[in-house]
Amino acid sequence: MDRVLLLIGGHLLAVEGDCAVAFFCSYHGARPFLANDGEPEWTVRYGAELPALPDGEVLSRFVFSEIDAQCMFSRHGDKYRYSMRGSSDDRLLVAMRHQFGSNLVESTVCDNVSALRFSLWFALGMLAARSSFTFVHSSVIVHQGKAVLFLGESGTGKSTHTGLWLSNIPDAHLLNDDSPVLTVEGGRPFVYGSPWSGKTPCYVARRFPLAAVVRLSQAPHNAMRHLSVPEAFAALQPSLPPALMQDERYADLLIEIVSDTISAVPFFHLACLPDADAARLSCKTIFNSDL
Repeated sequence: MDRVLLLIGGHLLAVEGDCAVAFFCSYHGARPFLANDGEPEWTVRYGAELPALPDGEVLSRFVFSEIDAQCMFSRHGDKYRYSMRGSSDDRLLVAMRHQFGSNLVESTVCDNVSALRFSLWFALGMLAARSSFTFVHSSVIVHQGKAVLFLGESGTGKSTHTGLWLSNIPDAHLLNDDSPVLTVEGGRPFVYGSPWSGKTPCYVARRFPLAAVVRLSQAPHNAMRHLSVPEAFAALQPSLPPALMQDERYADLLIEIVSDTISAVPFFHLACLPDADAARLSCKTIFNSDL
């Protein structure tokens, strides 16, 4: 069977099936992550015929707004099912199954590019959680060889703030603007670029140690403070894959990543204006350097 190999977050992933291979061989966001050879740790296989499952527990229902599709994530014992249907016609766009602990996700054929890209993101999240690996909804700046995760709800100005870093902080560059990979390796948190970067085409296949995590909020002034452990947990947890957090098994794995990260790096809250002084304040606070 045709397949492509992707090196994401330090792990080798095989993606199989004609629909997926054709897409990922042409998708520019995947090119930096393509690998020529190696033994994959995980496999996502498109083209399977998924048998019916007995009624299970629906863990999460949500809308994938990019194509206005209805998504459902459910649990059936130790088996999980993810599906996406068109909101207007209820047409099945993709369905996936995964047995917890397995290194395989099986999927139906998917001919919708947006559904295919998102379904692989979801499948990799299921496969990788046991390896201290998760996606984080954030924008990531690299400065002085270290990464800073900027968190916040959609519309709070993450991309605006990291853009101000790029314009005003020497030696700052963007690693990812939507869904980087956070891993814990030997007790130390690292951040990787990924093939998923939202509306900003930033696809960088590199890894950097994490320097700090910053939760942003809009304000009529610029002020930054260190967060306590409970505040740090509350800052990071909402930015993890929300559907997986609805399951006890996955939530335990993701919370362990959060706890290890809190133990290793400082967390801050930045109330800020969309101006250069906000970027200078966050840089000075994190890296203890004047600009």
